[in-house]
Amino acid sequence: MTDPDVDPEDRDTEELIMQATYRALCTHGYAETSISRIASEFEKSKALLYHHYDDKEDLFNSFLEWLLSHLETELETNLPEDPRERLEAIIDRMLPEADNGDAIRFRRAILEMRAQAPYYEAYHDQFRRSDELILGELRETIEAGVEAGKFRERDPDGTAELLYSLVYGTLERAVSLEDEAMLADSRRQIERYLETNVYESMSTSGSACG
Repeated sequence: MTDPDVDPEDRDTEELIMQATYRALCTHGYAETSISRIASEFEKSKALLYHHYDDKEDLFNSFLEWLLSHLETELETNLPEDPRERLEAIIDRMLPEADNGDAIRFRRAILEMRAQAPYYEAYHDQFRRSDELILGELRETIEAGVEAGKFRERDPDGTAELLYSLVYGTLERAVSLEDEAMLADSRRQIERYLETNVYESMSTSGSACG
């Protein structure tokens, strides 16, 4: 998503603004994050924020684009090849560890932003693109696992939708309440679902090869 026509200095400034926005959201959440609070996390002048963005919603829309760009890069380059390891890495990317306070607070802020999607078309489009990207990656990983004999024969579309719903349900319940015990338990339940419904058992895989 790098634009070759953008001045490198402007690009560096925008990157710093995105990082400052991330820190502000981790600290204050969506509703309480203002331009002033982002500016307090920004090493350059507040005037630069208004030079690049008209208002808070314009900035947040750019922030969602920035997140989506990073997600695309991560899914394309930083995931394992093995289908099982890849599936678990995708889930880890979506669900924070129970003891990672900053990650939990950041995802809660993103949930707050997602709740605004019916009212801001730009937010709606960004979250739809994010959903499509993750669902597509889940579907392709499940297909690869089935083809490799490591996953049970399942409908990749339906399994991806169900798994994504399980993960997002965990986010909405545990992350929004900052309930570490619920988050840890939900992660275990998702792992159990994968073991009993998605992964091919070692004994079955062995007999198939014999």
